[in-house]
Amino acid sequence: MQAFDELLTVDQLSFSYEEDEKPVFQNISFELQKGECALLLGPSGCGKSSLALCLNGLYPEACDGIQSGHVFLCQKPVTVTDPETSETIAQHVGVVFQDPDQQFCMLTVEDEIAFGLENLQIPKKEMTEKIDAVLEKLRITSLKEKTISTLSGGQKQKVALACILAMEPELIMLDEPTSLLDPYSAREFVHMMKDLQREKGFSLLVIEHQLDEWTPWIERTIVLDKAGKKALDGRTEDLFQYEAETLKELGIAIPKVCGLQEKLSMPFTLSKETLFKEPFPAGHAEKKKAPSGESVLEVSNLSFARGQQTIFKDISFSLREGSLTALVGPNGTGKSTLLSVLARLMKPKSGKILLYDKALQSYKENELRKRMGFVFQNPEHQFVTDTVYEELLFGQKEDAETEKKAQHLLHRFGLAHLADHHPFAISQGQKRRLSVATMLMYDVKVLLLDEPTFGQDARTAAECMDMIQRIKEEGTAVLMITHDMELVSSYADSVLVLHDTGLAFDGSPAQLFSQETGLVQKAKLTLPLLYEWMAYQEEVRDDAAVTSH
Repeated sequence: MQAFDELLTVDQLSFSYEEDEKPVFQNISFELQKGECALLLGPSGCGKSSLALCLNGLYPEACDGIQSGHVFLCQKPVTVTDPETSETIAQHVGVVFQDPDQQFCMLTVEDEIAFGLENLQIPKKEMTEKIDAVLEKLRITSLKEKTISTLSGGQKQKVALACILAMEPELIMLDEPTSLLDPYSAREFVHMMKDLQREKGFSLLVIEHQLDEWTPWIERTIVLDKAGKKALDGRTEDLFQYEAETLKELGIAIPKVCGLQEKLSMPFTLSKETLFKEPFPAGHAEKKKAPSGESVLEVSNLSFARGQQTIFKDISFSLREGSLTALVGPNGTGKSTLLSVLARLMKPKSGKILLYDKALQSYKENELRKRMGFVFQNPEHQFVTDTVYEELLFGQKEDAETEKKAQHLLHRFGLAHLADHHPFAISQGQKRRLSVATMLMYDVKVLLLDEPTFGQDARTAAECMDMIQRIKEEGTAVLMITHDMELVSSYADSVLVLHDTGLAFDGSPAQLFSQETGLVQKAKLTLPLLYEWMAYQEEVRDDAAVTSH
């Protein structure tokens, strides 16, 4: 690794929310140099996000937590109670939260970016130039005058980053920055951060579960274990080559290129470009049998508008018993809105929705909720009780069988040790698992899922998908929003692509990823690794054929 000047020092840092509670993380020590980039990895709930908030001085004061150990920024102790140090933190450290809504305090995008610059006493003219420049850099100039509450999750995440980049800090911490972005935008975002880091020279600490675009260029990786202790710290390439089994045991997602080459007994590399030079493996594609169940949900010519803005129009499709349908498309195309309309939480402008040949609006509320479940993009929006266990039992019949089912789901989703915790006090990944588990308490016939694996480590994401697969096999029709094309390829029976206010595709994953219409690129998707490899080698063959003639 390169030698840098010391920027951040963490010395035996521990943190807990209450004095008598088990630490969220404990005895963490490391240094980060000026201009250095590092990944901070660990299983869901191990304290990564809390650690980031301690590093920028928000914790423990903001949550009445208990902290021991020391954090030094530019050789000064980090504490927001000291005005001078607080000003140093604001100037030198920027954090993009896992949930961007938590850091917004103004109504519009322009005002939100200006807020941070005003705190740094940037002159008005320079402030306007900085705002325009960062919006153009992130390609979100069209959002400048938008109200933040009307934006999609992915758009909000880009705005949060714009606020930080405009202030030009020495250290940027990103907490799962690509989790709400469509696949193309996520890849573009990582490449943009790589270019920005090389151009500006800031230090970068990235908390992430989706590693494929980060690992080829971020040289260092720090890993926490389930107890919140530092388990590994070293060169990224070395850890994934020689500590892969340890990482898997900890629930760390192995880059897909590593998993594929291991499966095919190929030489180690973190670069997919290197992998693609190897001969393409035969027999890679498994043809799935199309679901043959009866149609349970029929959508006909469905349209929705927000004021004068058309979100989607004339959408028609159906869901069958025992099927898993993936809903994909660029950020801001109305995927979450469509699920809300299907769940009768929003009213469409026009069109029909039939559930078991009966108009959706004719169902009584309690009857509908027994037939249809909906997991929100933000899990906190559906929590109503004071403990994790009570959340599972809410609205259920009180008997031994119900309690047994709740206990089973707590253990299955790794939440048993949190049964008495408040749903708002657990990690984002744990909240996501709880939100899925609550819907599985019902024997619903239609299950609507908005990013069910968002914020999950590799193990719990796989367990979540296996659980959904079993629910599907029991006859439930599942409609799932996701940005993970590997999940689409592996699990989905069919795919719906929303693009440009309409339904651009309704078919199998193989049909979508094999077609040459350019829809994958237009809809800001990415090809699963095997399909990308296949496309690369076809391009090489075509180039060779042209050259030979």
